[in-house]
Amino acid sequence: MDFALLIRYIGVIFRELWQRKFLCLFGFTVVSFAVLVTGIFWPSKFETSATIFADNQNILKPLLATQAAQSKVQNHTKVVRDMIQSPRILKTVVENVYGIDSFESAEELGQQINSLRSKVQVRGLGAGYIKVAYSDSTADDAYRVINEVVDVFIRASTDEQRTESREAFLFIDNQVKQYKDQLLLAEERLKNFRSQNFDGRDGDVDSSISRIRSQIEELKISIDEDETSIVAVQRQLSNESEFSSQKYKADVYGERLKSLEASRNNLLLTYTEDYPDVVSLTYQIEDIRDAMRQADANKNSDNDNSGAGNEQEAVLNPLYQELRSSLSNAITRKQTKEKRLSALRGLMDKEFDRRKRIAERGAEEAELTRDYTVTKRIYEDMLERKEKARLSMTLNVEGQGVTYRIQEPALPPLNPVGLRFLHFVLLGPIVGLLVIIGLAVAYIFVDQRIRFPERLHELDVTTLAVIPHIKTAFTKRVVRIDMIICVALSIVILAAYIGLAFAAKLGMV
Repeated sequence: MDFALLIRYIGVIFRELWQRKFLCLFGFTVVSFAVLVTGIFWPSKFETSATIFADNQNILKPLLATQAAQSKVQNHTKVVRDMIQSPRILKTVVENVYGIDSFESAEELGQQINSLRSKVQVRGLGAGYIKVAYSDSTADDAYRVINEVVDVFIRASTDEQRTESREAFLFIDNQVKQYKDQLLLAEERLKNFRSQNFDGRDGDVDSSISRIRSQIEELKISIDEDETSIVAVQRQLSNESEFSSQKYKADVYGERLKSLEASRNNLLLTYTEDYPDVVSLTYQIEDIRDAMRQADANKNSDNDNSGAGNEQEAVLNPLYQELRSSLSNAITRKQTKEKRLSALRGLMDKEFDRRKRIAERGAEEAELTRDYTVTKRIYEDMLERKEKARLSMTLNVEGQGVTYRIQEPALPPLNPVGLRFLHFVLLGPIVGLLVIIGLAVAYIFVDQRIRFPERLHELDVTTLAVIPHIKTAFTKRVVRIDMIICVALSIVILAAYIGLAFAAKLGMV
């Protein structure tokens, strides 16, 4: 069938549908609502699962960290499946979930157990991981039953090994007591050793030596600076004379008076006249002036007695006096630092002797500390493992077995699995449309009427003419009215369809 003929068949199908439009619309409605009603009564299926990890090891192995022969279980999935689907486990689950008095006869209880067995699926995920899945018509029932199944299984597996777990706990408890006695003995030995050793530790001595060495280096640099300063002052002092014969006493007093007055004027720019420094300078100025007046009086008296030949007098050089004072201070400061340097060197020698004593006794202290540290670490580890042994209930008869624990707990299922009500709502119109089109196609191929001129040539019938369909104004008006009626009916049908879907979703149906 070529493409052109396919297009012509599409037109024929559309024409057949239009000629029976109300019947097609009715069929579409019936099929769509049938699918929707099926979705309303279609049972929802909620599925949830939990992951169990089978830890195939001796309980003493993680507790004591020692190697031990273990009975290996190759097929954990089969063991878990057989145990979960056993009548004992399922009967306990049914009684816990539905209650003991919920079943009137043993037959009803057996049917519920068989139904539960068919809904519980156990499959392996590899590497000791086992997935337990359960499906039910409601999310609450699925979540409640899967948790009960896993809890009953875990409890049953632990109850079978509780006695051996108690033996493991007693063994660990005995080891803890022994290591506690060893720890107390090691602690007592270390305490006695340290009580007899007052030299401290290597770190303290190294810190003290480093500090003293730093102070010695600083003192050496400071002494070198003082020696340089002493040499410079001595060189400058050798170039100065002790007395100055070029100045009169009056000149010296005048220069001193000018200096004091300048200092006093500078202070008066900031402070008042009753400020202590200003008052002190004022007294000094008065003393200088009194000295100048006394010197003038003495000078006049000497002039009367000695004449003009002794008018010039020798006075002390103030720069020379200042240099001598600086030299004396520098020498004193240097001597003080040299004594301090000698004392620090003595302390350094004592610290080296102390370090030798610590090194001599370090081996003994290291051994005592090592014994104490190792014993303490083992004791603390044994305490932790003792608590693990207290909680563990998974030791079998030989002290070896499989520990089952929940790796991933079950979560409440939020959405159902498989076909949901939304799928039926969406499939209703699609299925209705496909059914109507399919019936139309089947009708066209089954109907023996001649629909194309080419069929006449196959029957050896001469074609005189082809008369097309003529659309008059009346025909167009009828078609338009039918179209409006079909659209209105379609809107009503879709509104009723959507309303029924919402009513079913809200639980009103």
